[in-house]
Amino acid sequence: MRFLKIFGIAFVTGLSGSMMPGPMLALVIGQTSAKGFMAVIAIVLGHALLEIVIVVLLMSGLRAVLLRHRVRGLIGLVGGAVLIWMGVDMVQQASTLSLDLNSGGPAVMSWGSLIVGGAAVCAINPYFLGWWATIGAGGLAHVAPRSNGEYLTFFVAHELADLSWYGLVGLIIVTSRHILRGAVYQTLVFACGVVILVLAAWFVYTGLRFSLKLKKPEAIDEREQAPPTA
Repeated sequence: MRFLKIFGIAFVTGLSGSMMPGPMLALVIGQTSAKGFMAVIAIVLGHALLEIVIVVLLMSGLRAVLLRHRVRGLIGLVGGAVLIWMGVDMVQQASTLSLDLNSGGPAVMSWGSLIVGGAAVCAINPYFLGWWATIGAGGLAHVAPRSNGEYLTFFVAHELADLSWYGLVGLIIVTSRHILRGAVYQTLVFACGVVILVLAAWFVYTGLRFSLKLKKPEAIDEREQAPPTA
């Protein structure tokens, strides 16, 4: 049950971030148009390599910090606030958003450059860094993974969310560009925004519980203070 909970939180939050237009989406659209669907795999791989570094850092020194109730409470409240902002923005802007599937990149990139580019466009994106500092860290803080397997579940679910969305976009580009236009894309963004608002409410609620120490510490301390196991 814990694995399903971790998987669900990581997938939904990951999908919310990837669906909004940004530099990585532009890279996917441009290079998929030029090189075909495998460009998506290369770009998402580079993105995943960057994010695995972040998760490893959270598994090591940052993990002990995230286990503190006050820290988890603060992250939950901040992450919840960011999710509320994101969810409201997605719901309000859904009817005006559109994807330009005809945009092209400045040049056809090599496979190695695509992998590096997938990491680079995220590393320099303030939104990406802000997402991991609030929503990503908040998700990990609240599910409090107890083993390497649970951390791996979070990472895999997050990357599957990215691959699902960018893979869908890439597939549409190489098959039928007209599908993901207008109302279809707007409905997807609106629905994801509603889910994000529900998740935001849960973040804020659990953040308050940790901040006010309403969650009994003895129920989690012994299991969560131990280092991750395989």
